[in-house]
Amino acid sequence: MRSLILLILLFVSLISPALSTAQAEEGVVLICTVSSVPYGYVIVGKTSTEQCRSNIELPERDNTFMIKKPGPKETICEKSPYPGDYAVVGRGRLSTCPNTGNETDNNAWIINRMK
Repeated sequence: MRSLILLILLFVSLISPALSTAQAEEGVVLICTVSSVPYGYVIVGKTSTEQCRSNIELPERDNTFMIKKPGPKETICEKSPYPGDYAVVGRGRLSTCPNTGNETDNNAWIINRMK
């Protein structure tokens, strides 16, 4: 499984020029949703990519996680794993995270690194 994640990360790094400038500056990496999120990374969105289409039952939509290493304060998708030295301090909304029903409901956590 670890080698699969490394292979996906390598593949994504090869297609990273296709990422928007803002994503590249933030250190966002794309991995298929069937992969485990590596320790130390958080989910900041879901999207669809051609490379992950064959890995899920509904391949045309939301088949890819957008992950990154969190900064001192970060807004992440609700239910995303986060490192043990962080704590959830609030809720918010990210347009890149899946909706939880109503489009105005919060779908994200705000996390802070503990000192």
